[in-house]
Amino acid sequence: MSPLVPAPELQITSTRRAPIWTKLFTVAVVVNTLGILVASAMAKFVRAVPATDAAEQGWRFAYYAAIGLAAIVDALLLDELWFKGSFRRTHLVGKVPGFARRDDDVEAVAVSMQRSTVSFPILVVLAGVVTSFGYELVTGDFETYYREVGRDLGQLRRGDDGQKIAAVQRLSIRRRPEVLPALKATLEEGGEAARWAAWAMGRHRDLERRKPLVAPLVAASKAGDPALRREAVLALGRLQQRSAAQELQSELWADLEAGAVDPRLLYALGSIQVTSSAEVLEAVLHRGDPQAQRLAAWAIAQHRDQRGAEDMVEILESHLPTADVGLRCAIVHSLGVFSHERSNLALVRAYDSSTPAELATVCPRITLTMSPTPPPDLAETTGSNGVNVVPDDVEELLMPDDALALKVLAAMGQMRATTPEVRAVVEPWLEARAVDADATAFVREHAGVLLSGIREARNDALKPSVEEALGTK
Repeated sequence: MSPLVPAPELQITSTRRAPIWTKLFTVAVVVNTLGILVASAMAKFVRAVPATDAAEQGWRFAYYAAIGLAAIVDALLLDELWFKGSFRRTHLVGKVPGFARRDDDVEAVAVSMQRSTVSFPILVVLAGVVTSFGYELVTGDFETYYREVGRDLGQLRRGDDGQKIAAVQRLSIRRRPEVLPALKATLEEGGEAARWAAWAMGRHRDLERRKPLVAPLVAASKAGDPALRREAVLALGRLQQRSAAQELQSELWADLEAGAVDPRLLYALGSIQVTSSAEVLEAVLHRGDPQAQRLAAWAIAQHRDQRGAEDMVEILESHLPTADVGLRCAIVHSLGVFSHERSNLALVRAYDSSTPAELATVCPRITLTMSPTPPPDLAETTGSNGVNVVPDDVEELLMPDDALALKVLAAMGQMRATTPEVRAVVEPWLEARAVDADATAFVREHAGVLLSGIREARNDALKPSVEEALGTK
């Protein structure tokens, strides 16, 4: 009988595969890297290339698709690390190759048995937010750029006249660095959109450095297109470029001869404030339509701080006796802006020569629209939310809306009344208004307050004499 030979030991070998999370980590790195490359290329393309709408939207679709894909991969990785692969084990094992593990231990499987239908969507949302934020950093805050100016800059590069004008209107209220170069390029191209580009540049008067705006507008003001020249000169006026004063005055003279004054010219002259405009503004007071006359009175008052402005006060006072009630309101308002003491006498005469009905007339403000007249095919242009795309560009002048009687008293309240000859007229007149039974309660009260102010704060008789000030009396 042969001896027993021990059986050879069994050699057990096991192949340990890499954990699922390492594979997901590698995939996440690859997907996010590719997404960043796509996002960077998309941002550069949309900012620089005059592509079609379809190409631009195609790039934006690729951008958001990259964000979505990266968010899903990142969420799978987080699910594997935080929830033991709950979503993978519940929904992907047996359905997607590569997500099954034969050596998963029972404890890990038990731990992962939870409501993945709740946790995974939350992870996708969180990963999407973080991924989107990271892509925005890489692309220079592209989404904000596209929402505020990017879409409109694209329309300027490839749109028709109506689309370009609508884009310029929206860009006129934006102050991003990309806007001015685009408006300058549109201005230099000429055509219907160039007028609106000049107008939009004139709306940038809130910029501290206006010099970059001036040169292209000056060039446009010498263009052969009269409509473009008009808008360029108006824009220079709104930017308070005094070199444009002569061109504005010439445009206004031409309008007077034609019998139709563009009210925006008067506003621009009031903004520039050069006393050489006095002649043409006085001519408008004589020959302009009612609104132009009122605007001319307002424009004259804007020169109050200029040397030689006293002569312009005389222009207003000389027109006051013959002015209709609307122009009278504007002149009274403007004399209040000048606040010259001698104008008290002219205001007293204006009040006394007005009928009760005229004194009770409410002096209306002027609402001046500064934008060019939109072409007919632009009237129906609306934004994506159905709202008209034309931003408001109006100026409210000659406020507040008070009755003429109160306007007179308010203007007198803005003036000094210290000299004996002025007080000799104003004080008795105010005393009579304070007890005038035919006047309104507001007029009587206002007159009384104004009279008290003159006597208590502005009366030279209340000031100490020289002897009293020196203590010798």
